[in-house]
Amino acid sequence: MKKLLMVLAVLIAAFLVYKIFIKKDKPPREKPVPIAVSKHSDVFNHSMEALLAAYYVMTDGFVNWDSAAVGKGAQSLQTALADFKVEELKKDSAIYQTAQFPLETAKTSTAAILGSPDWTAKRHALNDLSDALRMLLLTVKYDQAPAYWQECPMAFGEGQPGNWLSGKNEVVNPYLGNKDPRHGNTMLHCGENKMVIDFTKSDSTQTK
Repeated sequence: MKKLLMVLAVLIAAFLVYKIFIKKDKPPREKPVPIAVSKHSDVFNHSMEALLAAYYVMTDGFVNWDSAAVGKGAQSLQTALADFKVEELKKDSAIYQTAQFPLETAKTSTAAILGSPDWTAKRHALNDLSDALRMLLLTVKYDQAPAYWQECPMAFGEGQPGNWLSGKNEVVNPYLGNKDPRHGNTMLHCGENKMVIDFTKSDSTQTK
């Protein structure tokens, strides 16, 4: 009888040790995260990705006051705009019609950047182009990556702001850049984020 009681006591003690010290230390199972499904086709998303990539290369050229890099980026952007799969938007006629204006404005502004020999004129065209692309992103609700809408309050002089899009939160100013004749590189990070255009997680934009 004593042996039976001892065996039971050992079993109970072992169970308590397992319950308190071993089982408790097991990490909880993570809930599976649902895979986000884009509202657009892969072809459409690739065309928007190419458009933004060319735009960002071009703005880097403005940052560095490199007219050759700006021209090369603008040429790539011109091609990306021509190849943009806007026809896919026809399934929603309202979105398709709304997208036409910023798309055509972007094409006109890109041509102005390519065609003008004047650096100031190129920068003004960049401002128009950036606003057009912002409108396009908001209209189609591109959901593959966020874009940061940034502003320099003195891009064209005191009280004359200029805006641009960036793929990152950090402000790197394409209007004053790192070789501005007046400011040098002291205004490279002048500006702030005014809006985060982000449809990757929800059907809305986040604004400051």
